[in-house]
Amino acid sequence: MNEIILQIKNYIRSAWRFRWLAIVFSWVVAICCWAIIFVLPNQYQSVAKVYVDTDSVLRPLLQGLAVQNNMNQRLHLMTRTLLSYDNLKKLLQQTDLGYLATTDEEREQLIDWLRKRINIQVNRRQIPGARITENFYTIEFIYSDRFMARKVVQILLDIFVESALGDTRVESDAAQVFLRQQIQEYEARLVEAENKLTDFKRKNVDTLPRDSGGIFHRLDQARGDVEEVSLQLKEARIRRDELKRQYTTTLAEENKRREELGMSAATSSPTAQRLLAMQTRLDELLLRYTEQHPDVQELMSKIEELKARSSRTEVGDAASASASVSTALEELKLAYRRSEVDLRTISLRNQEYQERIEELKKKLDTLPQVEAELTRLNRDYNINRENYQELVQRLESAKMSEQADEAGDNLKFRVVEPPKIPILPIGPKRLLFSAAALVLALGLGGAVAFLFSQIMPVYFDTRTLSVDLEFPVLGQVTRVMTDEVTMKRRLAVSGFISAVFLLFLIFIVIVIVYTMGFREDIIMLIKQSGILNLFSTGS
Repeated sequence: MNEIILQIKNYIRSAWRFRWLAIVFSWVVAICCWAIIFVLPNQYQSVAKVYVDTDSVLRPLLQGLAVQNNMNQRLHLMTRTLLSYDNLKKLLQQTDLGYLATTDEEREQLIDWLRKRINIQVNRRQIPGARITENFYTIEFIYSDRFMARKVVQILLDIFVESALGDTRVESDAAQVFLRQQIQEYEARLVEAENKLTDFKRKNVDTLPRDSGGIFHRLDQARGDVEEVSLQLKEARIRRDELKRQYTTTLAEENKRREELGMSAATSSPTAQRLLAMQTRLDELLLRYTEQHPDVQELMSKIEELKARSSRTEVGDAASASASVSTALEELKLAYRRSEVDLRTISLRNQEYQERIEELKKKLDTLPQVEAELTRLNRDYNINRENYQELVQRLESAKMSEQADEAGDNLKFRVVEPPKIPILPIGPKRLLFSAAALVLALGLGGAVAFLFSQIMPVYFDTRTLSVDLEFPVLGQVTRVMTDEVTMKRRLAVSGFISAVFLLFLIFIVIVIVYTMGFREDIIMLIKQSGILNLFSTGS
């Protein structure tokens, strides 16, 4: 630790030898820096604050009916494009800054410089408990001319408001023009698709698929119809054969009755039936009783009486029975003929279904292609129709949105703080820069002294000398300080301290000048004295 302290003391004592070089260098650096800081032009800042209200009463009412523009996103985009090349070029044309550039390259550099110096801040805050967003926009510009700073901010504010309001209408008009062009194009496509579909249906009217399904579905349906008709055909044949058998049997019986008309008529009449029944009952009684039994005699008398009565009605009953049999025969004959007709009808239907199946089998190679082509044409037509209807709906929504924008005033600009001509400059920070220049000058002076001390080193003790030279040191001679030498040293130290104090005193004067605002007066005196003109003439 003692060695380190000793080494530091040696460095200080070695640098102390070049103190006048250090103070001169510090004076030069400080004076140059202070002069540069003094002549730096003032920087004036002009600020404009705008509040943008994007909430409209019509917005919730028109939800789903009109196109709702995202105003916050639009404002964000406008903020980023406010410093575009075209806007800054317009700014140069409306101010005198354009005269600072004489060539295209200088104009590009000037636009880049403006883009860096103009500051746009966005403060967006969501109000708790409400769907309202507060949008505050701040436009700042710093320039040496206070009037020009205010003018630049005002022009940027006008461009921002005009762009936000005008671009909405321009984009809406451009969108409507685009939609109308697309509607015309899709209308032509729709008409073309309709014509193609109509021509295709006209050419393939016999082979077009029906609403019930495609060709394979129709083929399966036809086969099912054939199976059903075949079953009906079998049933009709059975019904026809049965009616034919009944008719033949009835006809044979009718002929037999006609041959035996009398007996047939008698046996078929009601009286004959009663007589037959009574005769059967008599036979049964005779099996158990004799002819003298009262029941047998009574029954025999009734039989005789009934025979006498039946002889009188024999002719009429025969005729009635013949008429009854003829009516039944005619009904059977009619039913038989109807069954023949039904059988023939079902046979024709079966034949027709068979022919349809054969026809569909022949068209199996062509009908799928027709169906595929028809499906493609219908798909193209439906797509064009849906797109056309969607475009028409969007055009109506765009018109309604434009009318809502004109009537509802979706964007409301309120200039909270208009741009003003700044009175006091915001920079440069001359006090801070002057203090930094003083510290820098003293630091550089000390560094110069230390550098020269290292270039031309000396030794202040025997220990350091013996270590560096690697020779034994036998002793040292002490310097005798006379009064004259002591006085000179005191004068030298006093002069150095005075030089440093004077440097600090100049810094204090500079601080007073800047604090009291005497800089502008001094610059005015310098201009009036013609010193600057003298320097410019000499150069």
